[in-house]
Amino acid sequence: MAAAFDPRSVPEALRDARDALAAQAEDAGLNATHVREQALVDGWLVRFANSRAKRARCVNAIGDGLMPVDERIERAAALLAAAGLPLTFRITPFSQPQGLDAALAERGFVAFEESRVMYRTLEAGTAPASALPLHEVGPREFADKAGRLYGDAPERIAVDVERAVSFAGTGIRLLMGERDAPVAAGCVLFDGSMAGLYGVHTQAEMRGRGYAATLVETLLQRAQNAGARHACLQVGAGNAVARALYQRLGFSDCYAYWYRAREIE
Repeated sequence: MAAAFDPRSVPEALRDARDALAAQAEDAGLNATHVREQALVDGWLVRFANSRAKRARCVNAIGDGLMPVDERIERAAALLAAAGLPLTFRITPFSQPQGLDAALAERGFVAFEESRVMYRTLEAGTAPASALPLHEVGPREFADKAGRLYGDAPERIAVDVERAVSFAGTGIRLLMGERDAPVAAGCVLFDGSMAGLYGVHTQAEMRGRGYAATLVETLLQRAQNAGARHACLQVGAGNAVARALYQRLGFSDCYAYWYRAREIE
């Protein structure tokens, strides 16, 4: 279970970042996790899919709206409850209305699972040589095999396969190792000039060998070759190993987000 934390411990610059690049990264993340199971509640995007991504099973408060906050909360709670999910909010610098985080805190919603959106500019270069074979695959194959690599349940993999196949944009999806039993996986999905890096994962017993770094560098180089100018990713604020890797690869913090719920998952 995740631990509660105080958002005031997050640097103010990361709590309040609202520049154009941050906004593009936020759009990219939401677009990459589009799902069929969603509804609008007076400007709030309520998602209730059985997905690995928490963004796909929570309230993304993207619109200011006109309805009283308590009425919106009640309607969002009903949608999530019907899907067997707890009422959870994702709080970003773009959450609406202004002051929503404080309003939820006053109503007993606890902050947890701080994450950082990191970004970097892409530059021309050469991808590193890979010690293991790399296979560029389509969305269906990637979602299925990466889901098995993550250890997801079949019903959750099915949801992510459907989401991947219906994604309206383009992307580059790589499996490392044997194609039918990869030891690492990751992809970039394009959103205008932004390449969002998602699903990077290495088999536990194969970590510490540089596979993730090679995979990420290859994805970024191929993204740059395809015309992307920036890259972004989302990572847990407490995931020191992953954050150190991404910092070595030129990423820096863009903004922070976290979740609020009455009971922490």
